Amino acid sequence: MTAYTVDTDPRRRMLHIVMRGYWDQKTFDTFAADYEAALHRMKTSGGLAIALVDGREFAVQAREISTQFGELIARNMALLARHTATVVPAHLNKLQAERAGGELAARYFTDMEEAQAWLAEMSVKAA
Repeated sequence: MTAYTVDTDPRRRMLHIVMRGYWDQKTFDTFAADYEAALHRMKTSGGLAIALVDGREFAVQAREISTQFGELIARNMALLARHTATVVPAHLNKLQAERAGGELAARYFTDMEEAQAWLAEMSVKAA
């Protein structure tokens, strides 16, 4: 099983990310390149409206990696979705995700169905 997947759906203007495990620097660097490439692909097809980040199997990360997530989000802010639902396994993961997310327009959930329902509602409002 891979440490992550980054999938795009231009028709729905959606980004879907799954993140798993505890990452080292090489994994983060590869993810960052794939993530930024996906954001730029979506920009050329109309941009992102929504994003779903499935971090249910994502461990609390080392401070260095968590800080880099924040930097990655900050430098790509103009390309990010208007609404992001991030699903985490526990409260500590939520705290780390919120800190890394900074100015990101995101909501954090521990239940996938609740996250998907919120995104569906946001999609209707955006249409």
